[in-house]
Amino acid sequence: MRRGNAWVMGVMVLCAVVLLFGSVFAEDQLEIAFIRATGEPYYQYGSQAAEIAAKKLGVKMIIYTSNLDPAQELANVQDAISRGVDGILIYAVSLSSERAAVDAASKAGVPIFFQYGYHPDLLPKSAGFMQIDLKGFARPLGEWMAENIPSGKIAIIEGTLGRGDAEAYTEGFLEGLAKNPNLQVVAKVSAEWNRQKAYEAATNIITAHPDIVGMFVQNEDMAVGVVNALERLGKLEQVKIVSQNGAPYGLDLIREGKLQLTNANPPSIASVMALRILLGVIKGEIEPGHFYWAPTQLISKENLNVAYRWDASEEEIEEWLKLPLPEPVIPPPSS
Repeated sequence: MRRGNAWVMGVMVLCAVVLLFGSVFAEDQLEIAFIRATGEPYYQYGSQAAEIAAKKLGVKMIIYTSNLDPAQELANVQDAISRGVDGILIYAVSLSSERAAVDAASKAGVPIFFQYGYHPDLLPKSAGFMQIDLKGFARPLGEWMAENIPSGKIAIIEGTLGRGDAEAYTEGFLEGLAKNPNLQVVAKVSAEWNRQKAYEAATNIITAHPDIVGMFVQNEDMAVGVVNALERLGKLEQVKIVSQNGAPYGLDLIREGKLQLTNANPPSIASVMALRILLGVIKGEIEPGHFYWAPTQLISKENLNVAYRWDASEEEIEEWLKLPLPEPVIPPPSS
């Protein structure tokens, strides 16, 4: 009996130890909130890649969607803070919502890292910012049109205005396009990163300007809508289209000859790198308040095979976790 009792006691002690250490480990697990601006594919692929990376790093991740609503975004930030998250990774809706988010996070002592929507005034309060050189990103697309379209009318279909990125893309594109004075922008419409709205915008533009020869569409989800509209109207062969982001369906359009060029900024690898930097800030290994450039790739039919995939596999993401982190830009951009 004594041996039996001792065995039972031993098992009970072992279980208690396992429970104790299990709870300690659970408490030690970092928790990150990933707040995306919408459920559009760009943000979905970014959050999915970050979630896979988080699991491989032993980090818990909670996904929020703000639906392009500043009030919802602030509610998401506040909910994440109330849950006691260790950090926030966010695609903000607008500059005003960014200010509210960074103020709330700073007050709570929660590091917040922004993907896009950079403003130098917010940098010191943040864990950091990562985005592309917005004007520089779109400029080569305008230059391509200047070199490959002799003359004619051009249209621009923009994303959501107000955060600054859509406006900067337009500015950069126009700088590149200016190399050919025979090209004239006759229409500029915001389709709010939405495929159906882009379809409607392209339809209206072609109706008003049936001789359009080129379109700059600021992301490929909208480009799908534009291509569908031009195909329905029998204008696709007439119009050369350039776009941005390097989405799977965008690469398909390039493969099919319906999209001539895209500048890719894969949300997958960028979100993985942003997550790694945020975790470094939380652990005290990386100084907060720095700006980082996200990776970009110009993709045409000639180099489709080298693009970083948005829908990256676990194996690809595991390799990205081994890559060197991007270096901070010092001094950071002034605007």
